[in-house]
Order: sequence, then C-alpha cells, then structure tokens
Amino acid sequence: MKLLATGVASAALLVPAGAWARPADVVPATARPAPIVTVETSDSGFDWGAAGVGAGAAGGLVLIAVGGFVGAHRARTRLAR
Repeated sequence: MKLLATGVASAALLVPAGAWARPADVVPATARPAPIVTVETSDSGFDWGAAGVGAGAAGGLVLIAVGGFVGAHRARTRLAR
C-alpha cells in the first residue's frame, strides 16, 4: 500500500501543473456569444398564492403542536392514576 501511495505521489509531482490546462483567454473559433434574454415581470401587488401556502404551513405547525400537547397531557394523566 505504501508503494502505491509513493508511486501516485511521485507521479503527481512529476507531471507539470498545467499540463492539460488551457489558458483562460483562449476561446474556440466555433464559440458564439450567448443571446441576451430580457424578462419583464409585472408586480400585481399581494401574492395570494404565497399567502395561502404560508397560512397552510402555519396551520399545520399549530396542529402538530396541539397534538403534541394533548398527547403529553394524556400520558401524564395515565401515569398519575
């Protein structure tokens, strides 16, 4: 295992750092600049869909919390008897 690690390390040191790297300023002749796309949005005010998702999530958290409290209360009353 040491021999393999030594071989890999020496091979990494012998290969020049930029042997396979291409300079950043070289652009292939076939490359074309990407077209510029503009997106226009209209702000219509309050987003009812997002409000509904938020209200549903809050309601779900309330139901989970109430269920936890009720479950804990019932477990305590069973142990007290």
